[in-house]
Amino acid sequence: MHASSASGASENATERGHRAETVFGRLGKNCAYTEDSTETHFATGRLLDRLQLPPLPFANSSVFVDTTSHETLQQSAVDLALQTFGSLDNLLTIATEFFTGTHQRISALSRLRFNQNLQMLASRPRADFAALCLSILLMQQMPTGETSNMQSPLYLNVKDLIGLLETADGLSLDLLHCRVLVAFYELGHALHTAAYISIAVCARSARALGLHRKAWRHFDAASDHFLMEERKRIWWTIINMERFVSLANGDAFFMMQDPEQTDALPIEDLIWAESSHPADLERLIATPPSLDTPLNITVGQLARECQIFHLVGRVVQHVFDPTPDPAFNAEEAAQLERTLVAYLPLLANEELKIGKYCGAFGACNSALFGLYEYMLLHGTEDATERQRILESTEKTSLRAITFAEAAYQDQEGNYSPDTYSPYLPYSLCQSAIVQYRLWKQNGDLSHKRHLDSLRSILLEITKRWKVAWQYLEIIDNLQGSWPPIMIPFQGYFIGIEAI
Repeated sequence: MHASSASGASENATERGHRAETVFGRLGKNCAYTEDSTETHFATGRLLDRLQLPPLPFANSSVFVDTTSHETLQQSAVDLALQTFGSLDNLLTIATEFFTGTHQRISALSRLRFNQNLQMLASRPRADFAALCLSILLMQQMPTGETSNMQSPLYLNVKDLIGLLETADGLSLDLLHCRVLVAFYELGHALHTAAYISIAVCARSARALGLHRKAWRHFDAASDHFLMEERKRIWWTIINMERFVSLANGDAFFMMQDPEQTDALPIEDLIWAESSHPADLERLIATPPSLDTPLNITVGQLARECQIFHLVGRVVQHVFDPTPDPAFNAEEAAQLERTLVAYLPLLANEELKIGKYCGAFGACNSALFGLYEYMLLHGTEDATERQRILESTEKTSLRAITFAEAAYQDQEGNYSPDTYSPYLPYSLCQSAIVQYRLWKQNGDLSHKRHLDSLRSILLEITKRWKVAWQYLEIIDNLQGSWPPIMIPFQGYFIGIEAI
């Protein structure tokens, strides 16, 4: 039965709190969503695995949020969040686990600003911040197996709440953070159509907030430099997600415009996450790296991802929206290949040394695979050049295998599941397809061993992201001697009929 049959606006705060408690549950038992006989759990084995959310046939958070006035909206949304977490202390613990884990892979949100708002939650209740807390809880949700339903009651409630607040209270930076976290969740848990749409909504919301004007380029004494850095980080994060989804969906239509070479990149992620005062970051924020920073200069994880995803965007346009000039296309392909290949050993070394570039490494590989596949299908007929492309494809696959084995096998202590990047498994699946092709063509069992190794690594990643199960299914059902490397997430390419 639809939950909105009761009028939320007519309930007093106590009744709303009781209703929310009934729906969201209390702390104390293992988290299990039992609808469809599936379960999920959360990104740690501590507090989050003791949070129980009873099953809902349909989730609608508008029942528990009072939109009668601005004040009741703020307070009822906070009541909903607190009933979910059980206490402020529990909320803080869960947020801390997010910032020390998942936040490493999506680091736009300011931990310092979040903690400041959390301290003022009781005295200055804010509905958008309450939604952000619930979005963080959602991000910590992990599959327990292949049949886990990631469209959980929490997921439905969070999406419903974000839409309600945008309608009733307008846009805000925290609501944009909510949308970005939800889109990242959808991207990693194989909710492909939802992610494709959510990222477009993120782009429009960012423009509505004026982020496309890039105010961080024009600092003055009156500017809030700390806030400008956060706005810059979320702007780049949306670009990165859109370029990745566009590559996988075969869609060269971008909602986020291409950045300029001189655009400032985000500052170092660890310092951003750990600094206790905005003044500590002033110098770094005032002198950030830029998109055209040479590849031999070390930058932070998000900054490096921005550089790689800018190239991914160019590959998407080259492959899925080529110019009618064959000579230009050939020259552009060669330039893109040289640049991407130059980045790969750097990304692998940085990842193995300091453990933070696996998302950029995976995206770089995926872009190369897409480029090579397109060059084979639409490029030169010269046999020597085609052989070079085939050998380069194999070399890219082997490099991905070497990287993945060194980084992920038998190193769970260094790479806990909550720090896995959802950008990596697509490239591992593509690498496995290359090894399958080689195995079928020449019967060399070393390629079969590589295929099995990649499968075991993807199985490890299923602990964090359900999309890895989809890649395993693709690998297990490969047929013929030449299956395609480019795999549209939704079963078809959006921009074109075929690559």
